[in-house]
Amino acid sequence: MRINNTTRTLLWLLALSATLTIQSCSKKFLGFRYDPKAELSLEEIEFDYFSSRTKFKYKDGNKKNKATANIRIKRDSLIWFTLTNGVIEGVRGQITQDSLVLIDRLNKQVIRYSFDDLTKEFKFKFNYDLFQAVLIGDMPFEVSQEDVLEKQNNNYIVAQTNGDMTIRNKISSKTRRLENLKASTSLNKNTLELKYADFKLLDDKPFAFKALMTLTYFPEGKKEEATIDIEHNRARIETKPLRFPFNIPARYERK
Repeated sequence: MRINNTTRTLLWLLALSATLTIQSCSKKFLGFRYDPKAELSLEEIEFDYFSSRTKFKYKDGNKKNKATANIRIKRDSLIWFTLTNGVIEGVRGQITQDSLVLIDRLNKQVIRYSFDDLTKEFKFKFNYDLFQAVLIGDMPFEVSQEDVLEKQNNNYIVAQTNGDMTIRNKISSKTRRLENLKASTSLNKNTLELKYADFKLLDDKPFAFKALMTLTYFPEGKKEEATIDIEHNRARIETKPLRFPFNIPARYERK
């Protein structure tokens, strides 16, 4: 299946950010070999069902798009979302443990991406957990004994390497949440930066209601920059099971 350039960039940005932000441990104290007194306590959002209403602004060169998303998550099982331009629902999608499916209501098409296809396309390991980690914001990469930790201006700086990637994380000592991440790879000059802001309590855990993802990349040697600006107008840990309506009209073209 051929993936258009806009979809390619969006998926690349999500894949790279998710790959770098997979899984943290709630209230787990992690020691570091070089300094036994150094400890880093990380928090994660605990939930069975989560929902949000979120504004997305996407920019890649001269291309600009914005949409409002309604997102519902059943932990470790299903991510459901709709995208509207303010009035009309243009896309409805769901992410399961094996695939991403989009219903394009404007063009009356159904587009299915298997994680195997996406992994081959982007040379990144795609799976459900990556997408869930990005949306919830429980970060960062699991800290190991090989990482370097230092305290800087009342924040923790964690320097990591993973394969060909180098990652620099800034963790707030106040919220114990990731505030900034910058990653680069030795294979090319591509870099990804994540910035999180507007932390508010969500069921007694700090949650970033704003995020900015910036990918700098070099197609054919020319520097390009893509950004996704995320603002959660509402985020909730739901106490009752949610509905995930996803009916595909028979007349829609399958791709």
